[in-house]
Amino acid sequence: MHRSTSGRAWLAFPPLVDTNFGSFYPSTAVLAAYLEAAGVDCVQADLNEEFALWLLERTRDTDGRPPGVGQDTMAGAAARWLARSHDSVFDEQGRHDFGPESEYGYLVRLLAGPFLVDPDESVLGPVDRERPVVAAYEEFYAAAGIADRVPEDTSLIGISVPMGPQLLPALLLAERIKATGTAAPVVLGGPALSLMSTGDLGRLLRAHPAVDCVVRFDGEQPLLELVEQAAAGRWDPGSVAGVSHLSADGPLHNDPVAGPNLNSLPVPSYPREALSQLASPTLAVTQARGCYWGKCDYCDFIELYDGSPPFRGRHPGPFLDELAELVGRFGKSRFTFITESIPPAFARRVCRGMLERGLDITWSSFAMVDRRFDRELLELMARSGCEFLVVGMETTITRVLKLVHKSADREENLRFLADARDVGLPLIVNLIPDLPTTTYEEALTALDDVAAYADSLRSVSVFPFEATRSSNVGRFPERFGLQVDDGGGASGQAQYALNHLRNTDPAMTPGERAEVHRRYRQFADSVNSRDYRTARRLGHDPDDALRFAVEELDLLEVDGALLCTNMRTRERVRVPAKAAAILRPYVHGSAFTRRQLAVRAGESAAERLLGNLRKAGMLVDASTGAEHDVRV
Repeated sequence: MHRSTSGRAWLAFPPLVDTNFGSFYPSTAVLAAYLEAAGVDCVQADLNEEFALWLLERTRDTDGRPPGVGQDTMAGAAARWLARSHDSVFDEQGRHDFGPESEYGYLVRLLAGPFLVDPDESVLGPVDRERPVVAAYEEFYAAAGIADRVPEDTSLIGISVPMGPQLLPALLLAERIKATGTAAPVVLGGPALSLMSTGDLGRLLRAHPAVDCVVRFDGEQPLLELVEQAAAGRWDPGSVAGVSHLSADGPLHNDPVAGPNLNSLPVPSYPREALSQLASPTLAVTQARGCYWGKCDYCDFIELYDGSPPFRGRHPGPFLDELAELVGRFGKSRFTFITESIPPAFARRVCRGMLERGLDITWSSFAMVDRRFDRELLELMARSGCEFLVVGMETTITRVLKLVHKSADREENLRFLADARDVGLPLIVNLIPDLPTTTYEEALTALDDVAAYADSLRSVSVFPFEATRSSNVGRFPERFGLQVDDGGGASGQAQYALNHLRNTDPAMTPGERAEVHRRYRQFADSVNSRDYRTARRLGHDPDDALRFAVEELDLLEVDGALLCTNMRTRERVRVPAKAAAILRPYVHGSAFTRRQLAVRAGESAAERLLGNLRKAGMLVDASTGAEHDVRV
């Protein structure tokens, strides 16, 4: 595709994808490259990253007490600590150091918690202006100067919405842009919209006239056609495949056509200025669309490419060429491969190619447990620079795995864990404790299985099961032992209530399910928390000089008690009022010994108090630093 056209597109990535703070989501870069190859001038705006900066400034401006954040919560502790330790999430050059690999990036994500909106049916109607979160997003867009950001000669505004929590902010963004008086059409697209039913899309288009149309499924070709129409002054979205729009006769939804050949797509057009502001950017390279397995009944990602084959993969040669070009163009060497699950044969050929070409990079990818990922291949992946694999293991219970048509059984899962450990390939393991029909005993057995490999895991993510309407489980719940419930229910991991199927799984009682979730989260916390505690037993000698690790702590007084939070290890401990009074002279970081505490509290009480503080990682050797200004 090298035809010549004209026009200008303004492509925005709106809040809120908190897991992408400190990075650059590739959707606008992929679209921009496709449009630019056809002669369209593109401007990209990463408003999600700007929102993270706005949160940090808001926290500082409110002296660590932003509205809507509970003071005794982890988010409250994060706000207070960041207000006085703002520079901890920036590097020496002032670049954003709050990505997933940074020590304190999770604190910025905690600040974003109150703004994560799971879009339910209310988003299909007019915006509720009374909601505090709406006012907050309006305040952010005003601070971001959206009214002055879109050039007058812009032909089209494209808003990328991959995730559910972006939908409300995207609609508010469309309204604000249209309020400037621009004649450019506003187009929304992305997985969050592709998974919506056409009925819901119709309601959304009726309620939000600032949205001129929606692109469903593969967006490159439809968006190009829409830009060409807008630039030529002949706006006709009804003639474009894969587009939903509101016509004089009501909502119309055009069937999609096949998406582009992935091997023909140009290299993503990452904006240099945006990358230069990130301390450790990861560039994304498309490996496939769809999943080579494509049989997991609870997954709806395979529904995102209607009109195209269920799986489209890249050839190793062009993929390696793109990696080399991105290294040369941007000087970056850290990559993530965009795929639902990297195929073993592709992985083998690409890893050999990276080693043969001398590509000195690190990379990560999603992968599934597959017998073809043998020890030899896993070792080859590690040698080629694989930093980690994200593995949707979910459980180790063979009966349940077969029910939902996963590829592996318990034996294969444990083999995969053992081989990855032995070759030194770190894993991020995703677990779903309560896949359909899982019993309490089975859930705990699976937890024990994975916990045996805890020392070799990079991290663990736990997702309570959620049936989505667009998956096989949601379409045929009775096949999976689920009872449909039309009377309410909480939102789940997809953060997209419009796609939830409310149901009951009688395999566990509510109490059992809650206990299973608690134990899994406790296990995940134990794996994910970095342990920076002093190796030796601090205070073993009664005259050892200790101090509170104040540079890492948030301290909050609650009814005389002291709530201590270590921001590095994520540990929390509540010191009762009587003990807090004993410790008060030392909470600013001044040195003390066990002998001094014993004089104030007695030997046994001092020992218990020190033991609890040590266990929670609140103490360090007094020689490691000076006092800090910590307000209590």
